[in-house]
Amino acid sequence: MKAWMESLGSREIEALTTTMASGLSTPDAGPSALGRREAHANEIELPEPPEQPVLLTVHLSLDDTDPQVWRRLTIAGDLDLDDVHHVLQAAMGWTDSHLHRFHLGDAWSGPHFLTGDDLDEGEDGTAETEARLDQILRTAGDELGYTYDFGDGWNHTLRLESLAPFAALEPTEPTEPTEPTEPTEPTDGTASRVRCLDGAGACPPEDVGGIPGYEEMAGWVRHGYDAAHAPEGQDAAGLAELRTWLPPGWHPDEFSVGQVNDELARWTSGGAAVSLALLPEELQVFVAGVSRPSRFDVDAWLAHPDWRHPVMLDRDTARAVTRPVRVVRDLVGDGIDLTSAGYLPPRAVEQIFTALDLKADWIGKGNREDLTPPVAELREAVRSLGLIRKVKGRLVPTALGRKLADDPERLLAQVAQRLPLEKDAFGRLTSLVLLLAVGGGVPFGGGGWHGRQREQRDALLDVVCRVLADAGWRTESGPLRRHDVMRATRETCHLLDLMLHGADSPTVPATLARLILSNAA
Repeated sequence: MKAWMESLGSREIEALTTTMASGLSTPDAGPSALGRREAHANEIELPEPPEQPVLLTVHLSLDDTDPQVWRRLTIAGDLDLDDVHHVLQAAMGWTDSHLHRFHLGDAWSGPHFLTGDDLDEGEDGTAETEARLDQILRTAGDELGYTYDFGDGWNHTLRLESLAPFAALEPTEPTEPTEPTEPTEPTDGTASRVRCLDGAGACPPEDVGGIPGYEEMAGWVRHGYDAAHAPEGQDAAGLAELRTWLPPGWHPDEFSVGQVNDELARWTSGGAAVSLALLPEELQVFVAGVSRPSRFDVDAWLAHPDWRHPVMLDRDTARAVTRPVRVVRDLVGDGIDLTSAGYLPPRAVEQIFTALDLKADWIGKGNREDLTPPVAELREAVRSLGLIRKVKGRLVPTALGRKLADDPERLLAQVAQRLPLEKDAFGRLTSLVLLLAVGGGVPFGGGGWHGRQREQRDALLDVVCRVLADAGWRTESGPLRRHDVMRATRETCHLLDLMLHGADSPTVPATLARLILSNAA
């Protein structure tokens, strides 16, 4: 037994430990099943690919589900199995959080193709990257097995329905995306390399416990979360926790062709690769290490079409968004005396407070800098931007501050070059991730205490928190929380809140975020 355990690779260990932890016993557990991987990991003899490109229409079913969860897809035949793996993940709605296997026949006793993990462990055989889909599915009725998550054991069957010549045409101007109500054909002038035509059933939640756990959860949801139909062994507190754990809005019978095609479009668009090169190197490194499910969020941000457009703000918009900076710079003039405690004089604080209408987000008279953090933080931000400095009890403009005083476009470029304002590594990275999200279309919201703007800001902080947590970041005391992200990005967000207060277009926050990131690259 010891020798057998030492011979296991990571995928077999995952399957075994998950099964043991769940208290279940399966025919695949133990040396008799897991220990025979070498017997069927040999080279798989494949025919030559078709001479002409083909487009396969395939039926993807999640085995043993009733009613069946399935998708009908068209897939370019020249995709290798590593690519097909990502297509199936997107088409089903999985998060690519577990190991997988393509196999001919039984998942454990039949021939299978090797993943990168298999190759890293020294297995010999045919790699996924060496096998094209059109070498395996060649005649209507041909099947390929696909297993995802060796613990839950999600077995899929990919069956070829038909194949046709694949003719890729020059694309025309794309139309605005719409939510189809029935299966649709491509409208962009091309034969899409991957597309969902139809389907049924939502993807089961990850780690729900395989088919038995999925059936219990689906029955409970179908009955309106009635406790009489709840999963066994759950009290009221447990059921409340289960509802929170489920993906938002999940219902086993809901399915959207449009949403699946949106996910497939993100995978095929190449937008992420184009946008990644525009990012600061430290952000590129971070993005490369983000795992799913958060990688879906990051890929969606990077696939935003506006990354391909020049990042520009016109002179009037530049003047509007730099107004908070100019208010402080103009008030400093050729120099202003500070109080003996080092603060701005009350009259100056009141002028800034009134000019920027800060009373909506702060209490008090707004005439003492030590009691008015929005003014104190703005003054420090303008200093960090290199526009003013403190000399012998006075605030004075820098040479750059004098030079840019009447040039809003160059002033905006200076602001973009200096952001984020955070100096510590975590604060800077967190701010860059937040800017990436905003640049990718996530609403920036506002820093007020209530209302729609506050809700949007909280949603932004939550998604940034989730991405950082999935990348391995945590606090000394435990998991990252929203307030950790809010605190880490406080300086940058406060300045952006003030700058965007004067923006009259809803596209300005995303454009400004992309401008900052392009200047930081």
